[in-house]
Amino acid sequence: MVIALCKLLTANGYRPGIVSRGHGAKIETPTHVTPNSLPKDVGDEPVMLARRSACPMVVFPKRDEAVKFLLSTTDVNVVLSDDGMQHYQLNRDIEIAMLDANRGVGNGHLLPVGPLREPLERLAEVDFVVSISEKMTDSLGALNLPITLAPLVPTELFSLDGGTALSCQYAFSNESHWHIMAGIGNPERFVATLEQLGLQQKNTTQHWFADHHAFEAKDVPSNGAVVMTEKDAVKCQSLQLSNSNVWYLAVSVELPESFQQALLEKLNLIKMDHYHE
Repeated sequence: MVIALCKLLTANGYRPGIVSRGHGAKIETPTHVTPNSLPKDVGDEPVMLARRSACPMVVFPKRDEAVKFLLSTTDVNVVLSDDGMQHYQLNRDIEIAMLDANRGVGNGHLLPVGPLREPLERLAEVDFVVSISEKMTDSLGALNLPITLAPLVPTELFSLDGGTALSCQYAFSNESHWHIMAGIGNPERFVATLEQLGLQQKNTTQHWFADHHAFEAKDVPSNGAVVMTEKDAVKCQSLQLSNSNVWYLAVSVELPESFQQALLEKLNLIKMDHYHE
């Protein structure tokens, strides 16, 4: 979602930058993330975001300090916070809440009894509620809120070094066996995406790891075709692997035109308000 927003803003003349907590990052001060940063130092998702967005990025658990550092060291004029809605020390002009299409709000209770970080009523206060989904599910419809559906669109398979691209249709068209690797919060969604692209689950062996798992070479099957998420690929690219048949699936979020227009109009109003202050 952050990558899609960066592309939208850049295409419309803005200079976006990103701040993130940097899960597992070994930092004591706000730190810039570049495409060459190491995941073990700044986190896996930040490295992926820096590579895909080509935008300035800073990681630090204290988001307000990350924003100050980003603004003082770059020329960005719009800051996107990757996650962090509950960081209330961070001033914000627009809030976008993300919901899982299938999980919805779960049992509707707060952590640890349920999956919610804030009361359900909080969704009525945000500017946009977005679900990475192609269709409205019962769990989303039950919320009785205006929800933007933004489907996740797979593009191609890329070799782990990023040098070779392969169409999913070609890769999954035969009965060849694939190892599926994932160290993410919702691996089932990754499998569902692969199945939609033609990969038959009967022809797979699944290897699940904890979210943000620090991959080692021994975790990657030594032979056979392997497919993983782009986020996991960032951590595996520095490993010395004996298997060269390792691929990651690149995906992008497709923002509806109505959402794009609404967001840009809201940004324009905010810009005018700041101009007249």
